[in-house]
Amino acid sequence: MFNASESLLVGIANLRQETKPNSAKIIFLVELVKIIISIILLSVELGCFSGGISPDTTFSQYRKSNSIINFTPLIRSLKSIFTDNTTLLFGIPAMAYFINNNLVFLILNLMNPPTFTVLSNLKILTTGLFSYIFLNRILSTKQWISLILLFIGTTIAQIQFSSEGTFEFTSPFGFLLILIFSSISAEASVYTEYVMKDKFGNESINLQNTKLYLFGVLLNGFVYFTLSYQSDDGFFLTLYPIHYAIIISVSSLGLITSAIIKYSGSITKVYANSLAMFFSGFVCYYLLEFSPNINFFLGALICCLSVHMYNTGGLDQYNIIRSKEHESSLINEDLENGGLEKRIYY
Repeated sequence: MFNASESLLVGIANLRQETKPNSAKIIFLVELVKIIISIILLSVELGCFSGGISPDTTFSQYRKSNSIINFTPLIRSLKSIFTDNTTLLFGIPAMAYFINNNLVFLILNLMNPPTFTVLSNLKILTTGLFSYIFLNRILSTKQWISLILLFIGTTIAQIQFSSEGTFEFTSPFGFLLILIFSSISAEASVYTEYVMKDKFGNESINLQNTKLYLFGVLLNGFVYFTLSYQSDDGFFLTLYPIHYAIIISVSSLGLITSAIIKYSGSITKVYANSLAMFFSGFVCYYLLEFSPNINFFLGALICCLSVHMYNTGGLDQYNIIRSKEHESSLINEDLENGGLEKRIYY
């Protein structure tokens, strides 16, 4: 819902010249909202509003406590962000998200929201490839076929036929930007999954989000105050209700996406995003006078088939477990026979 609403709200804002969003300011406010929410959630997680009081705290200890608010744990955690070298690892995906968030506003000036949401499914193909290469995620043959079908479906959705019967892309430059957008998005998602889930899986998601959004605030704030601030007629004066709706939508999308990546995975995230094309197409048909052609429906249908194939085409977990058990038994047998040198296991 939030993924579709982002493109829809930006598309609606672009209908009027006075409400066309300043992408630098909007994204800066989005990052600011996300880091504030992350810090609040982190403080709640650390028990800052309970003053260290636990179920084991006696009544006499409670009476001696001067305050039920204690921000010491939060301050300690925030200090660790600036002293821990691992914080720099979050700068790489933050830079990628910074580029992609600005690309969204540019692409939506070149194509309508439903076409954008369908073509955005290319992120599944690039994310699958990146996950296989960098995270060693094993995909079945059926899942690889589904990714190829996804690429075909998104390409068909972008093709339109002219009156002469020849076909052409509705926006060749927009399609090129979509390819760049999908590649950067895959890199950001896979690297974020590696940092948040594989490398620092035990670290609090709220602390990780704070690190990630800190770079987002710095990058987007630098762009806004150096390029757009002088020409802006007031920071809040040029914000319309539609802009606040965009900020809420994109902020919610970012926080939810972070949770999906940490607790599930990058491919789950982009396949969940594919559901946005139905919601986006339905709303645009009534609000933005969008008239989908046969190629759009055919492309969307192929994307749905791809989603189903990927979801049902996973490797047989039972066979994987049995294979690992068999391999383990072989290793134990070699150890018992003193012949471990005959085999090398990785």
